[in-house]
Amino acid sequence: MRLLPDLRERRRRPELMDQPGLDPAEHRRALDALRRVNLFSVGARAVWPRIRAFHQGRLREDPSRPTRLLDVASGGGDFPVRLARLARREGLDLEIAGCDVSEFAVGHASEHARRSGVDVRFFRADVLADPFPEGYDVVTCSLFLHHLDEPEAVALLAAMRDAARLVLIDDLERGRLGYALAYAGIRILSRSSVAHVDGPLSVEGAFTRDEARELARKAGWPRPEVVPRFPCRFLLSGGGA
Repeated sequence: MRLLPDLRERRRRPELMDQPGLDPAEHRRALDALRRVNLFSVGARAVWPRIRAFHQGRLREDPSRPTRLLDVASGGGDFPVRLARLARREGLDLEIAGCDVSEFAVGHASEHARRSGVDVRFFRADVLADPFPEGYDVVTCSLFLHHLDEPEAVALLAAMRDAARLVLIDDLERGRLGYALAYAGIRILSRSSVAHVDGPLSVEGAFTRDEARELARKAGWPRPEVVPRFPCRFLLSGGGA
């Protein structure tokens, strides 16, 4: 493995999967690689207890409708699809949707949901430029925050705060162990050359827990909570709508 870069300061560089004109076959392989990484890191299970608790509390207020959840920047759709499986397994009435700026990702995610036998609706939306989607109780976001410059991250967190009563952000934490795991792990889990490049770049561009908490404060979150979780990630939670 190459020498570890200096990770004391955040260094965000463009990732291959963010580039327009990416070959569809390479894009599909990269999304499938992320699905395997997310399966290993059990991101959906990490947020599930908070979603379940919120849902049970909301039902006591209004049992007449399902809890509506939106996953932002869904990519290949594995995160909301896993949430839908958990909801079905526990018999919880959740209405789950996902959005992404990429039409290709939306199509890929829709097909993944269909094959998985769950009812998750995916649609195209640019949450950095368009009005933020409305009508949701919970907003989740997995592995997207590190793609953003700080002003973009603050603006997105503010939009999420205004849109939902519960916001859950699952993302990478910048650090030496995380970089080593990203470099080696993605090569074990996938042959995607795009993922091999983007994995370590993602860690270089990731925020620390303290940085993420400060971003949320700048976005107006009243009481942001940041907790570490395996492997080398953090969960930022809050809300306010």
